[in-house]
Amino acid sequence: MIKPEILAPAGDMEKLKTAFRYGADACYMGVKSMSMRVKIDDKGGDALEEALKLKNKLNKKIYLTMNIHAHENKLAFLDKELERLTKLHKKGLDPDGILVSDVGILNLIREQCPWLPIHVSTQANTLNSSAIEFWEKQGAERVVLGREVSLHELRQIRDKLSKKGIDVEIEGFVHGAMCMAYSGRCLLSNFMANRDANEGMCAHSCRWKYKVYLEEELRPGEFVPMEEDPQGTSLMSSKDMCMIEHLGDLIDAQLDSLKLEGRHKTVYYTAIVTRAYREALDLAMEGKSPTPEILDLIDSINTRGYFTGFWYGRPGAEGQLYNKCSNANEQYCFAGIIRKADKKTVTMEVRNRLDKGDRLDIITPDKTIPVILDEFRDAETGEQIGHASGGQGFSITFDVPEGLEEGFVVRKHLQSSRTKVKIKTEKIRKLTNH
Repeated sequence: MIKPEILAPAGDMEKLKTAFRYGADACYMGVKSMSMRVKIDDKGGDALEEALKLKNKLNKKIYLTMNIHAHENKLAFLDKELERLTKLHKKGLDPDGILVSDVGILNLIREQCPWLPIHVSTQANTLNSSAIEFWEKQGAERVVLGREVSLHELRQIRDKLSKKGIDVEIEGFVHGAMCMAYSGRCLLSNFMANRDANEGMCAHSCRWKYKVYLEEELRPGEFVPMEEDPQGTSLMSSKDMCMIEHLGDLIDAQLDSLKLEGRHKTVYYTAIVTRAYREALDLAMEGKSPTPEILDLIDSINTRGYFTGFWYGRPGAEGQLYNKCSNANEQYCFAGIIRKADKKTVTMEVRNRLDKGDRLDIITPDKTIPVILDEFRDAETGEQIGHASGGQGFSITFDVPEGLEEGFVVRKHLQSSRTKVKIKTEKIRKLTNH
């Protein structure tokens, strides 16, 4: 039995360090001007070099994304990026893979940087064994499946590839946001915001609130509203994928890499999701289910609700969020990040309002430490204060029950939360032969 890797998102250097700290085996990061998350990924110059040095030091892996569908003018940017990767290669600093979806980009990488391992992005919409065989002949070492592939199909793919002696790693998304279009092939953002999803600038127009009106043929000009609530409806807002309770099935189907979505999300999200899947995978390898604490962790981040995507067959209404588009969590919020730890006193950068008496949880890579914020001080002046607002790097100091390290994230229990709601992953029917 092969243990798959935990592949976490890294939208910037802090998230990269956080993902590695909380148990990721590998991270994927965007390359400037060539990534599907170009708005938040800007790994220019020294930052990329620092990232590659860090992963070498920690014996981790980094995969760089160049997975846009490039118009001709983008190829000039690609040339500059390949020149930069060539200079880093001479220093002994190489990424462990380059994710591509455009065959032109793949062709240029093979010509100019033949030492770089090619990974085929989910944007290539790979759904079958014949497509994987094609990519293997083009030199690909790994293929990221389209989110529409089921576990039953993955097993069939593995069987056919094995019979042909084709050895290609297979990666798949197991957690995070689902695109309402076909693996990102969407023109809605381009039409409504002049931002092209396939060039990394999606405005997420599918998450906006809409009001829909019906016009009957014999009553022109008389519009009848179709609404879920007074604010409108979220006709195109999918729930988020969550496979944390089904990792045993993914291991059995021989998925090599468990990919977590979310490069544009917070460092808090990165820490929580990475730790939860790290712990759940380690248990799954022993045939065990995730603990209640793991399920509480995965339920403590902002989410639109969970379902299991396409892994157990084509979802119906259970995968759709019809009556709201907010993803706010009602139990917890991101309190802050530990920036300095001195014995049992810590300095925390505040991300949301804090008040005296608030209940906090310090999330370390292997445990959760509860703290009551009975007393805290302005980190700059040392003055004791009763509340603190997040933003602009404002920090507080307070005492903790044990020694900690910098970089740990902290969550706050919300006062409005009366009961702990457990994770609700819909039990979608499983295919007969899974």
